[in-house]
Amino acid sequence: MSLDEGKIIIRNKEIYHKMNSESFINIFSSEVNNYVNGDIERLILKNPQTIDGLLFWIRIVFKKNLILSIELKNADPFLKNSYDNWSDDKVELKRKSHDEWLIKQLGQPHEKELSCIKYNFLWGEVLSYYDPRSGDTGIVINYHKENN
Repeated sequence: MSLDEGKIIIRNKEIYHKMNSESFINIFSSEVNNYVNGDIERLILKNPQTIDGLLFWIRIVFKKNLILSIELKNADPFLKNSYDNWSDDKVELKRKSHDEWLIKQLGQPHEKELSCIKYNFLWGEVLSYYDPRSGDTGIVINYHKENN
């Protein structure tokens, strides 16, 4: 995988920073839920996908038909939280799995804060985040507009 080049591989298909939504939909067609709001299009894969050994839920955001970001969240059923059965331990384990996966892919982060680890590249950034207010955690690949 070439995450340091802004690319991920999903089932032997390359998702990259200059991809448009039409190309993505052609590849994954019936496997995505598509949500459009003005010039923002959110495509969510219906089923989790394995990327380099970890099972992820995947959401891809396009703006004006060009890829803006990819969000990955560990899809391990053991780590799933709900309002009825919330566990901070599960959130912490999920966050740790994201951090470890990124470090395995990219080495030590360029920046490390309490709420995230971050990698900076010419094409954009990759970060593993934790939002204590919502209890949300994930990996986000953000692309700079000028590289789209």
